[in-house]
Amino acid sequence: MASIATYPNFMVAWWDVDTVLLPIHSSPNHWLFGELRLAAMEVHIYDSLGRGAYEKFKSEGIFSKFERRVANYLDKIKYWARRNIPRIPLNIQFIYEENVPQQSSHLGDCGIFICMFMEQFVSGQPIRVLIYPKNAALEFCQRMAKKFWGSSLGRM
Repeated sequence: MASIATYPNFMVAWWDVDTVLLPIHSSPNHWLFGELRLAAMEVHIYDSLGRGAYEKFKSEGIFSKFERRVANYLDKIKYWARRNIPRIPLNIQFIYEENVPQQSSHLGDCGIFICMFMEQFVSGQPIRVLIYPKNAALEFCQRMAKKFWGSSLGRM
């Protein structure tokens, strides 16, 4: 969406929301979940591998690059004018969230955890440590598979 300043009818524009949920790719092969709170200009980071990606982003200046991209995007879509608020210089705070469920290995569970975090977030549940995260991830995969295969999208 970064290349356009208008939204299709089925999408919600950034100027109409307070929070934007972001799957964030951490090279070479890890994903973490970000919650951008626009009013406070904070990004809460939820990482199923622990603090590692957060510290890497911090040390490599990725947060600064992300902040510039967000600022450019907000300008491009005329966010400030559409919210009827004065343009402010961004100073996005990046906050690592503790007590997040941790995946049991480095074998590709991060995408599942991103989906779990998003589901918990949008359903109003707190993202919290699970007693058996590996079992929770497997149950989530099974539930999603049943949902997809039971829908018109899964039938061939």
